[in-house]
Amino acid sequence: MNIKKWIWKITTLSVTCVLLLNPELLSFALFADAVGLDVFLLLLEVQIVAVSGYYFHNWFKPILMPFYKFLLKVDPYFFIPTKDSIGKYPVILCHAVPFLMLFIIGVTVAKPVIDMT
Repeated sequence: MNIKKWIWKITTLSVTCVLLLNPELLSFALFADAVGLDVFLLLLEVQIVAVSGYYFHNWFKPILMPFYKFLLKVDPYFFIPTKDSIGKYPVILCHAVPFLMLFIIGVTVAKPVIDMT
């Protein structure tokens, strides 16, 4: 017995049982059937993106902005590049990691002293 067919049969049976037990979900099932499952999932994705964008701009961004400004003061090589510059020069993403460029410059410039006595 193919496991994929078995999973689809169990899923179909469970969805049918849920629709029979909750008749108010029948209109939802008819709507999803009418517009298509891919369009319905696209509508859900658009709502999730809109809500997450709202929370990012109103909650997370004000909390993270002082850290960003502090990093701009402390690390002279730190900045967040634009999409166009990343498309042209992908290596520029090294600047978006705090203190990475300072570490790379320090490693390449500083030569360790090896005492062979």
